[in-house]
Formats: sequence, structure tokens, C-alpha cells
Amino acid sequence: MANDLNQDVLKRNAIAYWQLSPRNKPVKLTSLARAPMFWSEGYITCHKFIAGRSLAEAERILGLRPGELSGGAYLYEFLRLPTAEEFDTRGYTQTPGGQPWHASGQYPVGAGASQWEVRKNTYIPTRLIAAIARGQNIP
Repeated sequence: MANDLNQDVLKRNAIAYWQLSPRNKPVKLTSLARAPMFWSEGYITCHKFIAGRSLAEAERILGLRPGELSGGAYLYEFLRLPTAEEFDTRGYTQTPGGQPWHASGQYPVGAGASQWEVRKNTYIPTRLIAAIARGQNIP
């Protein structure tokens, strides 16, 4: 019960944080190799952690595999904020999935950006705000 209460508080805090400033808005960054999407699930972060950065820098910040974004990336914003029932807290990118990092893990340790996970099959509508080519910075 206490863990549920803590999650409720963390989720309320996340939503308030997203509403605090446009730079705090949640965004989704995916490889340009993936098909464009109109809804989002999976890991998200705040725009301020990746804005103005190169794709290689974003990989390091987010704890993505080196070269995952080397062919370019799509940047999405949400048409509405996720509700507390639609996402889970995942701590920071230096703790993949909210768990201590292990060398045998699928992803490297990130630089410490906040992250959340939009639950599967929630279908939160998104809007593509940028297709970022190799060598361009994230707007």
C-alpha cells in the first residue's frame, strides 16, 4: 500500500512538473529507421534534457545504444499529457527501467535525465514536431 501511495505522489508530481514550463513537456525521441507514429508508448523524457543537443549527445543522455540515432530521429510531442493511469515512473536514465544499472543490461547507463514509461496500449496521441537528420541538433 505504501508503494502505491508513493507512486501516486510521484505521478502527481510528474504531471505538475510537465505543466510547469514548456521546456518540461514530455517528448518521445525515436530512430528515423522506425515508421512515424501518431500515438506513443514506451520511454519518454522532458524536452529540456535533449533540446539543442546532437543526436549522439541525446543517446548518451537517454542511455540509448551508441549509434541508435545515427541515421536520424523523430521528435514527438504529446497532444495531451499522460494521466496517472497511463504511465509509470522510471527514475532517471542512469538507472535503466528504474533499476540499478548492470553491465550485462541491454542499454548503457544514461547521463541522468528524468524518464517515464507510457504504458502499452494507452494510445496517447502525439504530433511529429521534427525529423532530425544526421548532423542536425534537436530543436
